[in-house]
Amino acid sequence: MAALTRPGGTFYITEFHPIHCVFGDDDLTIEHPYFTTVAQQWDDDGSYADEGAKTVHNTTLEWLHGLGETVTALIEAGFTVEFLHEYDYLLFPRWPFLVHDGSTYRFPPGMPSLPLMYSLRAHR
Repeated sequence: MAALTRPGGTFYITEFHPIHCVFGDDDLTIEHPYFTTVAQQWDDDGSYADEGAKTVHNTTLEWLHGLGETVTALIEAGFTVEFLHEYDYLLFPRWPFLVHDGSTYRFPPGMPSLPLMYSLRAHR
C-alpha cells in the first residue's frame, strides 16, 4: 500500500476482525489457530455474499493476518496509525445464533461479545 499512497496520503481499511477466523462455522468452538502462516482451505459453493450462488471456482484459500501483524506492517512501511477501532458486529450471519440488527449481525443479548470487525486509518 505504501507504493500506492503518496506522502501525506491516507490508508483506510474496514475489515473482518481476524479473531472470528479461529472459530467453527456453527458455534464458538476454537477450530483454527490465530497465529499461523498456513492457509485455511475449503470447498464450498457460493460466497459469503451469496451462499447459494453458482461459482466458477469452489476452492477457497484464506491466510489469516493477525491485527498486530497488520498494524506492524503499516508502521514498517512508513505509515503513522491514527486510529484502530474494533466493532462487535458483522455484516453477514457468520454463525446461526447471531441476531440480525438492521444491517448488522451481533451476539444475542446477555452473551459475552468479541471484536468481529475493525477499522484502521493511517497516513504516510
